[in-house]
Amino acid sequence: MGSTRSSNFTDYSGTRSNDGAGGTSGIDRCRQAFSCSLEEIELCDYFITHSTVPPVGTELVILHQKRLFAATPQGVKVGALPTSFNYLAACMKDGIAYIGVMTASGMLPVARISADFTAR
Repeated sequence: MGSTRSSNFTDYSGTRSNDGAGGTSGIDRCRQAFSCSLEEIELCDYFITHSTVPPVGTELVILHQKRLFAATPQGVKVGALPTSFNYLAACMKDGIAYIGVMTASGMLPVARISADFTAR
């Protein structure tokens, strides 16, 4: 089923697979780069320890610890990924790892972090 928030069926290509089982976009979501705004920043280890967010340009990795978190390469969590990215847990189980970089951050009115990620 496609996305109903945008009224577009973005994951249905309208083409039929060779075995007749349905449509496929041919895109491997596990290998696609993506951007996101992190959540629960003020509850994560980095903020609790430093009372601020890391600087723009900080390298990030994704950890799967019941929920998906962006963390420093040393494993210090900086924020949770939105649940719309939960499919990445299956990708990680298949051996794909993700690296990223913080592209924006701020403290007012609340802590916020934006980041870009790609499969490595």
